Amino acid sequence: MNVEKFAEETFKIDPKLRYVGIVDNQYNILLSEMREGVQSVTTEDQERRFVQIVPPIIVDAVEKLEPILGKVESIRVRYEKMVLVFFRMENLVVILSFDPDVPTPFGTSISNAIGEVGARYLTE
Repeated sequence: MNVEKFAEETFKIDPKLRYVGIVDNQYNILLSEMREGVQSVTTEDQERRFVQIVPPIIVDAVEKLEPILGKVESIRVRYEKMVLVFFRMENLVVILSFDPDVPTPFGTSISNAIGEVGARYLTE
């Protein structure tokens, strides 16, 4: 296993990719690397605590429905300041963060539409 080479090649995929992390099933951080020249939105301690625990728990929870719905491709979370994507790769969870303007058309269009409808009907 060569996590450094994995990160190097992954950063070549998209210039909006900010961060690559890898965590194993025992919550050990195998890789936590920010793209050179990119400022982190979180502190190093916040990043470490989040990456170590949250992605494996989220992926494990979502995978509970695989027997019914099929294999999980990825899990995406869109924040105002970044987009997170989690992937299962054997006994590892890969975490990627992107700039918030990375295209996620389906999710963005649905979020915008729900926001508009909610503003009309779910506010007091």
